[in-house]
Amino acid sequence: MSNAGLIFTKHPILQPPTDEEIVQLGELDPKLLANLHEVHEGRIKSSEEDPLNQGFDLDGWNRIRDGLQDCNECLTLGGNRSGKTTGCAKIMMQSVVNEMDGHLVCFSQNADTSVKVQQAAVWSMMPKEFRKKTKSIEGYINYSMQNGFTGSSFIFPDTRTRVDFKTYTQFTNNQTILEGFEFGFPKPTGINIGAWLDEYLGDSTLVNTLRFRLATRDSKLLVGFTPIDGYTPFINEYLKGAETLEDKEAELLSNKKLPVRQYSPERDASVVYLHSDENPFGGYERIKKDLINSTEDDIMVRAYGVPVRSMTTLLPLFNTEVNVLSDTENKYGMQFPEISQKDKFTCYMVVDPAGARNYSAIWAAVDADGYIYIRKEFPDRDTYGEWALFGDPKWRYGPAAKKIGLNVQGYVELFEEVEDELGVQIYERIGDSRFFAKENENNDDLFRSFDELGMNFVPSDGRREEMGISALDEWFTYNPNIPVDSANRPLCYVHEECGNLIDSLINYGSNGKMDEALKDFFDLIRYFRMTNGGEGPDHVTGRQLLSTIRGTGGY
Repeated sequence: MSNAGLIFTKHPILQPPTDEEIVQLGELDPKLLANLHEVHEGRIKSSEEDPLNQGFDLDGWNRIRDGLQDCNECLTLGGNRSGKTTGCAKIMMQSVVNEMDGHLVCFSQNADTSVKVQQAAVWSMMPKEFRKKTKSIEGYINYSMQNGFTGSSFIFPDTRTRVDFKTYTQFTNNQTILEGFEFGFPKPTGINIGAWLDEYLGDSTLVNTLRFRLATRDSKLLVGFTPIDGYTPFINEYLKGAETLEDKEAELLSNKKLPVRQYSPERDASVVYLHSDENPFGGYERIKKDLINSTEDDIMVRAYGVPVRSMTTLLPLFNTEVNVLSDTENKYGMQFPEISQKDKFTCYMVVDPAGARNYSAIWAAVDADGYIYIRKEFPDRDTYGEWALFGDPKWRYGPAAKKIGLNVQGYVELFEEVEDELGVQIYERIGDSRFFAKENENNDDLFRSFDELGMNFVPSDGRREEMGISALDEWFTYNPNIPVDSANRPLCYVHEECGNLIDSLINYGSNGKMDEALKDFFDLIRYFRMTNGGEGPDHVTGRQLLSTIRGTGGY
């Protein structure tokens, strides 16, 4: 305050003169002080009245713009109160008011969040002159805080651009709602945005559908997300093998460097992180106080928008960059080995039958040093699709689980075909002890049925699931804080073609029936880990193999 009674409004970005400076200016040049006060207060007022054109931009918003310039898709991950939704709304509305004859679609979780979050954010960016009911031949805007935009849409009069608001539930119930539409702008002069998804929790179905609707106008997809559910399959699509282009020190993690911008080779997309401390309007000091006794995982997600596997998975150290291998070397100099080399690898097979679904199976090998390599799955994701689909609120069975009508003879032939393709001989086959022992109407069980066709199975370990999970965690243990090398590496690796198993390892947690659809493939690797009395699979030499062929019936 000055002795002239002028009060400078406190502002997180615009810094007013100090009390001492105010006193000095008031004595030396009262007119200059008055002008300075007028400019300061006017700048704040204009930013509040017209945030689209006069508001302050956060650094993270510029990263989003850069990401959209570079790629057709931008995944924006934000901490709490990081300004993610507001930034996405501003970038979208800049296109709406500047580009002609466009059509944009915005998706939110449900009608309530659409109105209260997404539509409210868009309305806050509406130019002042259009913040009233507007109706003309070329435009229509009618908004209320209670109900959002009338008809869940508006047409901006000056540019004839239409914006539709929809929900993920609407798409789930009717996947044809986007058919026939082209999103984006026919003749863009700036960023050509076609769709904005806020807090997307689904699988890739909607996104894949949108990609076709965006292709005609070569428009862009913007996805905003606070990753409180950790690594969903959808998020993993973007983060698999992501290259960090820019990072920043994280105050709440002892200045550990965390990414703020990445490139996703998997999706040819930008990934942008908005940290909570970058938003001076977001109440960071309160967030900082609330997180003071929190775990590192909570801080990573809540303050920095970085998804953490351990928030939802039972295997927190499973890492697709480390544990998933291809036939070519990764950045750690590792690749998936050729498990058909009988002098180096002992091969196993694990089957989990189901009455209402396809049988699920994996083929794996162990080497002389005890390293585990899982090479093949059935039904494989590339051929049959997803075994489990992520949805709100729970996982559901996908197309791969739908029965293809095979009997025991059919499965024997299929399994033999897979093994011929891999060039492997199976030392031991493991079957779910409960389902394999279940007798049919002829008093036969699956052990006997498969045996009669020359394919012998041993029962899986029947001990409690918790014991198997604890033992399985040992396979994925290493120190993630130091470089991966021959002295610091996990024991278990999965081939990149085992997409359904990978989904299960990433996402199967402790949410009861919510995760049930993921359990089949998780059980397969758990059974494998608990073989040999819980010690895990043995590597067997050639001479030992000859002495055990008849005992296991694996060949």
